[in-house]
Amino acid sequence: MLAINFFILFLMIAITAFFVASEFALVKIRMSRLEQLKKENVKNAELAIHVTHHLDAYLSASQLGITLTGLIIGWVGEGSVAALLHPLIGNLPISVALSRTISVILGFAIVTYVDVVVGELLPKSYSIAQTEKVVLAIVKPLHYFYKVMYPFIWLLNHSAARLGKMLGIKLVSEGEETLTQEELLYVAVDSYKKGELTKEEYHYMENVFEFDDTLAKEIQVDRTSMEVFEADETVEQAIQHSLKRGHTRYPVIEESKDNVLGYVTLPALIKESFINNQKKVSELVEEPIVALTTIPIKSLLTMMRKEGKHIAILKDEYGGTTGMVTIEDILEELVGDIRDETDLENALIAKDSENTYIVSGKITLDDFERYFKVKIPIFETSEMSTLAGLVMEQKNNQIAVGDQIKIDHFMFEVMDYEHAHIDYFKVTKTTE
Repeated sequence: MLAINFFILFLMIAITAFFVASEFALVKIRMSRLEQLKKENVKNAELAIHVTHHLDAYLSASQLGITLTGLIIGWVGEGSVAALLHPLIGNLPISVALSRTISVILGFAIVTYVDVVVGELLPKSYSIAQTEKVVLAIVKPLHYFYKVMYPFIWLLNHSAARLGKMLGIKLVSEGEETLTQEELLYVAVDSYKKGELTKEEYHYMENVFEFDDTLAKEIQVDRTSMEVFEADETVEQAIQHSLKRGHTRYPVIEESKDNVLGYVTLPALIKESFINNQKKVSELVEEPIVALTTIPIKSLLTMMRKEGKHIAILKDEYGGTTGMVTIEDILEELVGDIRDETDLENALIAKDSENTYIVSGKITLDDFERYFKVKIPIFETSEMSTLAGLVMEQKNNQIAVGDQIKIDHFMFEVMDYEHAHIDYFKVTKTTE
C-alpha cells in the first residue's frame, strides 16, 4: 500500500510540473513565432495558436490542474512519508506521541520541498528557457484536459466573475495587455541591456513615445532662421536664390515674416521658368498649413497629410509668425536626422575640447538636452524654444559679445551677436 501511495505521490508531482510548465510557457510564447511555425507546418503549431487565442480559459485549466494535484499530494504525500519515517524516529528515546508529531512535521516539510522544487521551480525555469519546445509539447494534452474539465472550469470562471462584480472588482483577462507607457519603456530598456534590441531600435521606440508629447514649437525652424522669398521676386531671381540656399520649399512673404502669403517649391519654379521666368513668385504660391506653436506635432502631421501640404507656418497667440515646420522636421522626431544633399553640413553642436562646445543659438532646448543627455529645469518651464531665445530672456535682451550666464551645469558665453540675435555660444560643462 505504501508503494502505491508513493507512486501516486510522484505521479502527482509530475502532473503538477506539467501544469506549471504549461502556465508559464503559454504566457511567454510570442504569437508571431507561432504564426511562423504554422507556416513551416510544425506539428501542434495551429493548436498552440488556438490555445493562445483563448489564453484565459486554458490558464484557468492549468490553475485547476495545479490545485487538484496539490490537494492529492497533500492528502497522500504527508501520511506516506510520515509512515516511512516513523519507524526510524520511533527508535529515538522519546515518547510515541512526540515521535509521531516529528514524523508528520518532517513528512510535510519533505513533501513540500520536493513539490516546490521538482513540481514548480524546475518546470518554471525550463519553460521560460525552452518556451517554444514546451508549448508544442503541452498543447495537445492540455487541450484534452480542458475539454474534459470544461463544465467545471466554466463554473469556476463565472463564479469568480460574479463574486468580483459583487465586490466591485473589475476582472482583467490573463491575456490582456495592460502595460503603461512607462512600463513599456522599462521593458524596452531591459531588452536593450540584454541585447534583444539594438541601440537604433531602442531609440526609435523611445522617439515614438516622445512623439505624442512633442509640440510644434519644439522642432520649428525659428523665425530668424526661415529662408523666404519676397512676394515681388521673379521666378528667375527665386531660382538663383534657391540654388545658393539649398532648399526645395520656401515661404513667400509680403513686407515681413508676419505676413506669409504661402510657399513655393523649386520644381514649380523651374517648370514656370520655361514659360515666363519674369513671373512673380507670389503668383505661384501654395497655401500652407497655419497653426499655433502649441499644437502637438502628431496633430500637425495629421493635418499636413490630410491636406497634402509639406510646410506649416506657426503663429503665436498674437498672430505673429514664430517659425515653420516641414514634413521632414516631424519625421526626424521619429527616425532621427534625415540627411540629404540639401542639408547644411555644419552641425548645430561642434566639440571644441574635452568639456567645451560651440553651439548654435538656433538649437532647440529639447535638442540641447537630448545631445547632452540631461534635463534642465529652466528649459522645461521656459516659453522659449531655442537656446538663443532662452538666454536673451534670462538677460532681459541686454546682450553683448562675451557675456556669460551659468545655467545648471553649463556656462554659456556669447560668441557672435548680430541683428538682435545670438548666432553662436561657447558652452562649457562645469562640475559644480
